[in-house]
Amino acid sequence: MPLRKLKPITNSQRHAILPDFEEITRQKPEKNLVFGKKKTGGRNNTGRITVRHRGGGHKKRYRIIDFKGRPVEAKVVSIEYDPNRTARIALIQYVNGQKAYIIAPAGLSVGSRISCGENALIFPGNRLPLSRIPEGTDICNIELQPGKGGQIVRAAGCSAILVTKGDRFASVKLPSGEVRLVPLACMATVGRVSNPEHKYVSLGKAGRTRWLGIRPTVRGIAMNPVDHPHGGGEGRGKGNISQTPWGKPTKGYKTRNPEKYSNKFIVQKRKK
Repeated sequence: MPLRKLKPITNSQRHAILPDFEEITRQKPEKNLVFGKKKTGGRNNTGRITVRHRGGGHKKRYRIIDFKGRPVEAKVVSIEYDPNRTARIALIQYVNGQKAYIIAPAGLSVGSRISCGENALIFPGNRLPLSRIPEGTDICNIELQPGKGGQIVRAAGCSAILVTKGDRFASVKLPSGEVRLVPLACMATVGRVSNPEHKYVSLGKAGRTRWLGIRPTVRGIAMNPVDHPHGGGEGRGKGNISQTPWGKPTKGYKTRNPEKYSNKFIVQKRKK
């Protein structure tokens, strides 16, 4: 996916680097595979803000993605934009006529045929159990429990590497650098997720961020003492350590539960 750099006619366009959507082959989504999406504004069921800096933004409709796959051959009908994720999605049609959306891997094009199952070929877009994928292969949309559907490595441009295979588990190196054990019966898609240039996108202006539903972030040091541990003071700096508005330390403070059940599956942590 090539990017386009806008001409610096205005200050807001001076630093904007945006996708040109050349790979998009269809604008409107499949009607049967979308439904309305209600905005939360970062609030929970009691009305309290639990996630800050969210609100507003353009109206979106959610595309129903098939993260599991079906053991039937399918043909790629179109490559589409999904406002709910960074990757592109592909509309596929199975031989029985049913349609579904999948996360499009890089290199998938209209007319390509993909399949799912133990006998599928090692081809980008095909979905196989880890036991049938050769070591050293790039994979994405990986299951953590057999039959649950892909849960990790689904963002734009991401891929994991199948390092080794044992009797029951396979060692998978994730994009974060973590090496994790995944059951051999779990399914994964061959290839890298589409839209790898997403990390080079520069929105260029504050308004485009608001279109995405992201509200401004105020620095703690610019607040009053009642609002943030960094607030107040006649001078510039604060002597205490970096904290959240609720006094929890940041910058290296470990928040992962040491008794979490999945700790035993982590062979190598992402932070060495």
